[in-house]
Amino acid sequence: MMKYIELTGWGNNKKHLIPLKQISYITFEPNLTCIGLGNGTSVNVIEDEFHIKEMLSFHNVSLVNEEQIRTLYSGFEEDELPF
Repeated sequence: MMKYIELTGWGNNKKHLIPLKQISYITFEPNLTCIGLGNGTSVNVIEDEFHIKEMLSFHNVSLVNEEQIRTLYSGFEEDELPF
């Protein structure tokens, strides 16, 4: 079963169904969010980082960044890190 998130287009307020497996990047800007798709197109939407992360969380998807990984492994010595 394909999973989607429903987002609102920036500028036209049209609803867009975005398939999760087609998302190649997400850029969070102050006034909009840009969702890049695997086919090279992008969709600018009005939903912010919090709401998009909540939608992804609903589908058991988490966005993780380098800082979160470093925090997770902060108790390890440098030569013990798994990367």
